[in-house]
Amino acid sequence: MAARVMTARFRHHAVYLALWALLALASPAAPAAPEIAEENAVKAAFIYNFAKFSEWPDDPWSRAPRLRICVTGNGSDLTEAVAALESKPPVRGKAVDVRLLARADEGGQCHILVITGRASALPVLQSLGSAPVLTVGESDGFASAGGVIGLYMEGDKVRFEANPDAAQRAGLKLSSQILRLARLVRDGKGGR
Repeated sequence: MAARVMTARFRHHAVYLALWALLALASPAAPAAPEIAEENAVKAAFIYNFAKFSEWPDDPWSRAPRLRICVTGNGSDLTEAVAALESKPPVRGKAVDVRLLARADEGGQCHILVITGRASALPVLQSLGSAPVLTVGESDGFASAGGVIGLYMEGDKVRFEANPDAAQRAGLKLSSQILRLARLVRDGKGGR
């Protein structure tokens, strides 16, 4: 029993340290183009780890043979970095499948929907309703507008905010590690 508790504590601590290490990666010190590439690589790594530390309702998760990460938006260098996630190891037994969506209203078929660019994501979020989709965006106020996780820059570091209300509406469970590392926000106007 004591060994099991110690193993659980060790796993919890290891996960916590891994997420903090990921945050520390975002300290670019090179010219502008490499800085953007590194920023997008860090954002993609966050997205991959969000998949590892989130839970979907049993039915949508068990029906899908692969973890489907979809990308939509007005174009961004982040799209390329997310596409590279297909080469990552499986997440809880599911290989990663990245799709570029021509229409945002197809996002309900995804486990994770990454909405790129700085434009308003509100129409996309509203089109999803309460579908079990972990939405990740990089526009200002994304999480307070009803997205689950918003990525933002703080100085030269990539940070993220999480909206527990949006996660609950989508039937998702964010791990305590995500919630502890995130800046927590609640729905503002327009939450989905």
